[in-house]
Amino acid sequence: MRHRILALLALLLLLAACRQDPTATDETATAAPVVQATLPPPVAATSTPVPPTPTPTEPLAAQVNGQPITLAAFEREMARFTVVQPPQRRPAADASARVLDALIERELILQAAAAEGVVVSDEAVAQRLAELKGTYATPAEFDAWLQSVGYTIEEFRAALAAELVTGEMVARLTAGVPDTAEQVRARYIQLDDATLAQQVLDRARAGDDFAFLAQQNSVDRVTAEIGGDLGFFAPGSLLVPEVEAAAFALQPEAISDLIAVTDAAGKTTYYIVQVTEREADRPLSMDAYQAALQAAFDAWLADLHAAATIERLIP
Repeated sequence: MRHRILALLALLLLLAACRQDPTATDETATAAPVVQATLPPPVAATSTPVPPTPTPTEPLAAQVNGQPITLAAFEREMARFTVVQPPQRRPAADASARVLDALIERELILQAAAAEGVVVSDEAVAQRLAELKGTYATPAEFDAWLQSVGYTIEEFRAALAAELVTGEMVARLTAGVPDTAEQVRARYIQLDDATLAQQVLDRARAGDDFAFLAQQNSVDRVTAEIGGDLGFFAPGSLLVPEVEAAAFALQPEAISDLIAVTDAAGKTTYYIVQVTEREADRPLSMDAYQAALQAAFDAWLADLHAAATIERLIP
């Protein structure tokens, strides 16, 4: 999925809520969360927009539809991102580009929210701030954290307001995403040799047990141990689209033709698929539902990017 950079901004807020896990990997520090299935309640509306527009005469890092992102704001966000990374997980060389992209993305979301009249009340921000403060032993400890990452209380309130607005937009945009879908249950055999693949296909079509053939021949040893079983899956779930397309084209007990997939390096892998069950309207797993929610939000963000005029003014 294309849009994963919101986590760079959300990270700072999450640190206040659940503290930093020293055992986390670099991937958990920079990968954006999938949109949660439990969505936030609608945010109460007031006449106060979020956040205030910065002074346009300052040096700029970017402009989004004519709205400035100041160089100072970018530098503060970059400094915060650097501070919250443990020594073994310092930002990669492209961290500055990712932080700027995150700021641009946040500005796109806030602009879209403003166009729809989505704002947050001072009471909602105060409640969220109180919740985060409550995760610290004393107010002084929270204030020390705030200072350590370079936030003034006003900046932090604005960040919380932006978080709440984003949550409301997520809720609106994903409200209609269904939690059921047509699904198939399939098993497959993955092979690296064309001759062997054809022999295995011929045996499967002659009546040899497909699960046994998978156990004996599939180079995917994880699924081979369970007879090549992939379980139930919805469209858009598999890493190999050709395998997924073949599965959804089959009826139960049918076996696909030999599927040849050549990667960018020129290596060809062969697949044989058998569908065992089909359901027209099966509940999605939590992971699949979250992926569907994320896909809906990502598509909306892609449309925002496509329609926007974005100027990046720093290297």
